[in-house]
Amino acid sequence: MSADTTDLKSLGWDELVALKRKLVVELKGLTDKIVEIDRNELRTITGSIREQRSVLDAQTERLKQIRSEVEKRNAELLAVSEKISQSKNFLSMMEARLPSEKEEELRATIQKNQMLIDVKDYRSEREKNEILSRVKEASMKMEGIKATRTIKEQFLQLTQESASIGCAIRQLDEERDSLRTKISEINGMLDKLYDAKRKLAPERELHLAKYEEIAKQFDDINARLDTMSEMRNKQREEYGYGLPSDALFKAKEDARKKLEAGSKLSFEELKLLYGEKD
Repeated sequence: MSADTTDLKSLGWDELVALKRKLVVELKGLTDKIVEIDRNELRTITGSIREQRSVLDAQTERLKQIRSEVEKRNAELLAVSEKISQSKNFLSMMEARLPSEKEEELRATIQKNQMLIDVKDYRSEREKNEILSRVKEASMKMEGIKATRTIKEQFLQLTQESASIGCAIRQLDEERDSLRTKISEINGMLDKLYDAKRKLAPERELHLAKYEEIAKQFDDINARLDTMSEMRNKQREEYGYGLPSDALFKAKEDARKKLEAGSKLSFEELKLLYGEKD
């Protein structure tokens, strides 16, 4: 335990020097702690906060992008769904009207009757019109079959596109959920880092206050040692080296204590106290 200013008056030269050395060690320890906070702990925490904030900003930005992409994909899915619905309705209507003949049969009918027209193998205008009517009817049936086949192909493509868009949306949803979890974890980590940073301030102030307290004691000891050194020099000038070290200083201290206690002082003691300014 460090001595206060009052206790210093009761200590001799060697004790003061020993206490001074002890305080030097304490001051160095406190300096190391303050430097550790400023250069290492605080810097490390600040660096971690900066790093986590950077990751958080990037993930938050990605979350915004995902939200925009999901909205775009949902709009695409809605448009495709409407086309699928239209294709279903069209197929439902067309399939009910599909001819019983196969496409090959209809093609053969068209070729056969067209040939009759080309070679003019008909006996009358009426028969010609009947042949043309059969060609037209078979052609319309062929067009209906082709249109139905085309719509079926489009329907298959739309179904695949819908599935692809749905898969992309699910992946975006999964990424979004993962990002939200990570963002929550980072926010929790940042809370801990900010809390640790806040706690460093009072800890540093505590070390600094202790440092200033010990530095004051250190200065008091130096002042005390300077006074004792002056008294030693006076003692040697007046009495030589015959008196023990600090004898004159001790006598002066004893005279001061008697004066403070209200005791009567001798002429020598008064002279010691007031003869010369220390």
